[in-house]
Amino acid sequence: MVKENTEKKNRESLHERSERHAIYVIIDAVFGLSLGLGAFSLTELPMVNTHDLVVAIGFFGFSYFIIFMSWMMIRRYFVGHTIYGPINGVLFFTGFFIAVLPVPIRIILTQLLESASTDLLAGAFMLYSICLSAVTITVGIFSLVFYKQSGKTAPWKDLVHLVSEGVSFLFLGLVFLFSAFMPYELSIGDVVGTAFQLPTEIANLPFEVGFWFLGGLIIAVPAGIVATIFMRATRS
Repeated sequence: MVKENTEKKNRESLHERSERHAIYVIIDAVFGLSLGLGAFSLTELPMVNTHDLVVAIGFFGFSYFIIFMSWMMIRRYFVGHTIYGPINGVLFFTGFFIAVLPVPIRIILTQLLESASTDLLAGAFMLYSICLSAVTITVGIFSLVFYKQSGKTAPWKDLVHLVSEGVSFLFLGLVFLFSAFMPYELSIGDVVGTAFQLPTEIANLPFEVGFWFLGGLIIAVPAGIVATIFMRATRS
């Protein structure tokens, strides 16, 4: 692995090496700043009761989990490995969506607590879904590209994780992308109906929120399991 990475770095020009390093530094800063700005926005929300606090912390917690896990997975490729070729350009667009993410987070939380503008809230949910889609699809692309570029040298256990995580995040990104175009007027309560007695706060949420969790459980997770089984079957 070390020999392979050294050969790749030797093939890079000074311009390519400096460009790659600059992208990695910026992406690190953008991920950290996005989390910080998202958390800071909580201090300015018009919370008046425990319900508002739970909604704010819950929504930010979900965002924090997705951003943090994506950051940790992308960051692993910066340490000890060289991802080469145009794939680095994908990080440029990923950085943009990560930098923009605190905007829809703040709008969604503010509008949910104040119920001021339905149109603005619908647009914020769409932007939020697109941002998460861009980030998670990037993680999937990086995992699969790294598997392709280092498949002959990386430990087998790492390769299995790369493929399963890459496929899972790729499908999760598609779930987020599909949800961005769902009608905002459609709520979880409208879809579930009277089959389940959901709390009013959950039933009134846009169905795309429920679709994130539903899609993750029945699409992204099974896709990762199938990829793991396929990898083990091809080795035996």
